[in-house]
Amino acid sequence: MAATIAIEIVMPHVRQRQRTRFRPGPLVVFTIASLALSSTVLRAHDPGLSALEIGVRPGTITVSLSMAAADAALIASGPDAKPRAALTALAREAIRLSLDGEALAPEQDEVSIDAGGARVRTAFRVRGSAQQTRRLIVTSDVPKRVARGHREILVVIVGGTQTAQKLLDAESDSLAVDLGPDPGAVSTAWSFLALGNHHILSGADHLLFLAGLFLAACTARELIGLLTAFTVAHSISLALVVIGGVQLPASIVEPLIAASIAWVGVENLIGTRHRRLWLTVFGFGLIHGFGFAGALTTLGFGSTTTDVAVALFSFNAGVESGQLFVAAAMLPLLWAMRSRPAWQATLRPVCSAVVALAGGYWLVARLM
Repeated sequence: MAATIAIEIVMPHVRQRQRTRFRPGPLVVFTIASLALSSTVLRAHDPGLSALEIGVRPGTITVSLSMAAADAALIASGPDAKPRAALTALAREAIRLSLDGEALAPEQDEVSIDAGGARVRTAFRVRGSAQQTRRLIVTSDVPKRVARGHREILVVIVGGTQTAQKLLDAESDSLAVDLGPDPGAVSTAWSFLALGNHHILSGADHLLFLAGLFLAACTARELIGLLTAFTVAHSISLALVVIGGVQLPASIVEPLIAASIAWVGVENLIGTRHRRLWLTVFGFGLIHGFGFAGALTTLGFGSTTTDVAVALFSFNAGVESGQLFVAAAMLPLLWAMRSRPAWQATLRPVCSAVVALAGGYWLVARLM
């Protein structure tokens, strides 16, 4: 069976502004210059937003892409540009589907353009029933092709029910969805718990930040306070991403995570103590939470309230269980080190220096 891609573009009217000459005073000149500069910056950084809807039914997959007029103008620009050909090429090249690892071939293009916008319809060949296939992977290069910072809302609807959603950008451009029978809440919870556990245990940057917190804490009570602040903070970030749709690009989150590691290492080396150290850790925990959310949103987290709650709670529980495992492994070593002044005087600065150097290296690498 064949599927359809639809691109809808609405071309708004642009009004020309008339300028008049006058002789302003210094304050007026400064005000006008500031406003003009601000509006220019805002226009220059307007990334745009498109929408991509995937509809899956027995034997058919329908893809619908909607774009704003300004974004479409970037696709079909130039004196010799042919809008129909440009939009068709975008539909065929930028959006890719695969079922169980087999790429679907686009065919049967249909383009219609009028004063109100444009539509492009493209069919994808699907062998057998789409819902008999377990794994659908949707990849969209639209954010990369339109403008820097462009984002795209991706929604997957299976049998008339929304099953997954994700906000795509140039760095996160794909979503994998299981199309088979509903695995059930228990199986879903277990899969997200395992994902959170794996993410924290395989993330060297997150583990080094935790190690820095263990080195910073002088007492068990202080360590519990720091870990609690970190846990509450990254839980808030996860909720903001999953429930509120808040997104921070990886180009900002990853360097900040590296900076947090370098900071905790340097703080331990300097030996300065802050009364509200937990507040700083809370701030860094918010940033780490956005890093955790990248792994969560890769799988999608359903559409119903129950699906979202199960995904969020289970993934967060996986992260917390991983942290507890790390704490159980490190605390005996730390207590033994602190019971021996010679170890404390030697190993603590060395470990702190390793944390600071690793964070600094990651910071430079992620900014380049």
